[in-house]
Amino acid sequence: DLEVDGDDEVESLSDLCTQSSDKLKRHLVARATLPALHTEVKPGESKYQDLAPLGLWTDFLVSCTGVVVIGTKDGGSGRALAHMTGTTDNLSGEWSDFKGKVEKMKLSNQKGFMSSPLLDDNLPEGWNDELSKVSKDTQTAIKEKLAELVDNPTIVQRFHRMKDASERKGANGVMSVNGQNVVYIDGEQVS
Repeated sequence: DLEVDGDDEVESLSDLCTQSSDKLKRHLVARATLPALHTEVKPGESKYQDLAPLGLWTDFLVSCTGVVVIGTKDGGSGRALAHMTGTTDNLSGEWSDFKGKVEKMKLSNQKGFMSSPLLDDNLPEGWNDELSKVSKDTQTAIKEKLAELVDNPTIVQRFHRMKDASERKGANGVMSVNGQNVVYIDGEQVS
């Protein structure tokens, strides 16, 4: 199981994700655009795809963590993406759901990628040391579980952007994997 101490703080982190998501949806100019041939993965969800040319995509990664596993199978490829909210009640379930989808695909040559917020700057009002500790503990727990699933996962710490989440432009807070298993974080290719 994937557990993190600090129930109230973890719920606060989840609220930041949800509030940012709701706020951005009201300001459509700030919303990233779902690319063609991609399926959206919403906060708290994970999905997998093993049909080319279909990819997976999530946005609103503010306080949340994105995780992708890619690999090959039967002459083709497969990919899974999770948008992990980090709530105490859901974290273990979110990870179990994601891991189950990865295992169901029976991939070879697996590679893993994690997009997590950098917590050194640009934090919202009310952010405190306890929230930082819980967020870092959550990231560490997810990273350890990902390392159990795949060897040497790639970890990308992205600019947090909480204060200016509603003003974001482009691919900030976006993680995707296309039908050729190319992984992008904040619009930058990482695979």
